[in-house]
Amino acid sequence: MNLFSIPADFNKNTLEKIALLNDTYALKARIHEVYGQLSIDNIFGSGRANDLLPKVDRARLKDYVLSLRQFGLKYNYTLNTTCLGNKEFDKNISKELFELLRFLQESDVEIVTVGLPSLIEMIVENDFSFDIKASTVCQVNNANKALAYRRLGTKTIVLDESINRDFKTLASISQAYGDELELIVNVICHKNCIYEMYHHNQTSHDCDCHENRSSVQYYSYKCMQQRVEQPENLLKLAWIRPEDIHYYSAIGYKRFKIQGRQAATHGDVLKTTEAYMKQFYHGNFMLLLDCFMPTNSFTVDLDNERLSSFLQPFAEQKFVCQNNCESCNYCLKYLREHFDIEKINEMFALAKEFYSDLSRSTLPQAEINIKSADCRN
Repeated sequence: MNLFSIPADFNKNTLEKIALLNDTYALKARIHEVYGQLSIDNIFGSGRANDLLPKVDRARLKDYVLSLRQFGLKYNYTLNTTCLGNKEFDKNISKELFELLRFLQESDVEIVTVGLPSLIEMIVENDFSFDIKASTVCQVNNANKALAYRRLGTKTIVLDESINRDFKTLASISQAYGDELELIVNVICHKNCIYEMYHHNQTSHDCDCHENRSSVQYYSYKCMQQRVEQPENLLKLAWIRPEDIHYYSAIGYKRFKIQGRQAATHGDVLKTTEAYMKQFYHGNFMLLLDCFMPTNSFTVDLDNERLSSFLQPFAEQKFVCQNNCESCNYCLKYLREHFDIEKINEMFALAKEFYSDLSRSTLPQAEINIKSADCRN
């Protein structure tokens, strides 16, 4: 049976809809946990900008976790910051962190997703009862790294999405670690993006620098620029189609994550989740990836059915991505054969102009008064 982890919207009415989905697909799939975090009076960041999250204080979180029990669901608290500015080594801040963990334990939170090894050690050394899940931001992309996190104390690992199509590596990790591995299916980040880790660091500090909108906007705009730089980038996003889940089941994977905390309130996470549970989707695949909350007005229509043969060479290991697009062009060739690439180019041209202007306006700047200078001196 496939197990799904989905974003929490902290709406109790949604739990009844989750129960209905679990009943409908009881023989093949189940939503077994929901994840999210405090967004009010919380100084510890996570993998999403704070202002995009549902408004949740401690009272609401505790009440929501209690309601989950009635539906047989687990709660996973996302503490997957990639940087605390070394504050975790400050006695006063670490005391606050310890107090947060104690509150979560007393609230019957069962799982904590963590992005820093030091926090994993803190949880283990203080005998908290959580199951620890290593976040995708840990960038676990081989068996040795996975086993190192197990020795540290993790139970489950969300693998680096950049290896979603490297079936040889995925099989190797599965054989070494077992089935407590999770894959993100609706990946929207550009593969091997040079801004990725720095974007994670920025969102990690979003709680304590929320007044600085330039930092938030800079990385968001860069993210979109990467997506629209070339039409074939849409095929390089390392996503997994609902119909392709069986390829991963065949090599030992049964845990899948729907990303999209930013879409929990205004998108349709359950519609995306149901498509993956039944392993079928008819429509624009890009809308599915975005949980039906498009991130901009430059939406491209990628008919999901036309992607049906895209992953097969990877899964059958007849083709292995070398991460060298200049010498390969598989994604570009596939796009040209199955889609109207000129139509996509027209939309991307508009998007590139729009995001280039916005991106320049958020570059780090300083007011410097230079009277005159001869650069030859």
